[in-house]
Amino acid sequence: MDETIIKNQETDNEEVETKEEVQETEETEKKETPTVEELMAELAKERAEREKLKTSLNKASSDVAKYKKQLRTKQTAEEAAEEAKKEQEEARNQYVKDLEYKVKKNEAMARYANAGMDADLAEKTAEAELNGDMDTVNANYQKMMAAKIKAAEAEWIKSRPDIQTGSGEEKEEEDPFIKGFTGK
Repeated sequence: MDETIIKNQETDNEEVETKEEVQETEETEKKETPTVEELMAELAKERAEREKLKTSLNKASSDVAKYKKQLRTKQTAEEAAEEAKKEQEEARNQYVKDLEYKVKKNEAMARYANAGMDADLAEKTAEAELNGDMDTVNANYQKMMAAKIKAAEAEWIKSRPDIQTGSGEEKEEEDPFIKGFTGK
C-alpha cells in the first residue's frame, strides 16, 4: 500500500513539473515573438542593406570595365603585333598538325589497301590506328580475312568440275590388269 501512495505522489509531482514547463515555454514564446512593427523595421533594414550591396556591385563592375578599356587603349602597337603573331603561329601549328594527320592517314590507307582491304574498310582501319583503337584494327583485319576466305571458297566451287555420277546404263570395261589376275 505504501508503494501505491509513493507512486501516486510521483505521478502527481511529474504532472506539476510538466504544467510548469508548458507555462514557461508559453511565456518565453510570448517574449520572443516580435511585433509587426518590429518585423517591418527589420524588413526595411534588410532591403536598404540589399540596395546598398547592389549599388556597390554595379560600381565595381563598371570600374572593372573602365580599367579593361584603359588597358586596351594603352596597349602599344608592338604588343598588338606580338599578339597577332602569336595567333598566326597557333593557326599555323594547327594547320601543320592537320596535314600530318592526313598524310599519316593516307599512308595507312595505302598500306591496308595493299594488304587486300577494300577502300572503305581501309579508311576506317587507318582512322582507328591513328586514334589508337587497336581493337577496331584487329576486328577489321578479321573482317578482311573472312571476306578473302569466302571469296576463295566461292572461286574454288566455281572452278570444280561437275560431279560425274554413273547412271548404270553403260557397262564398264574391266581393267585388263585385274582381269589378268582373276582370269575372267
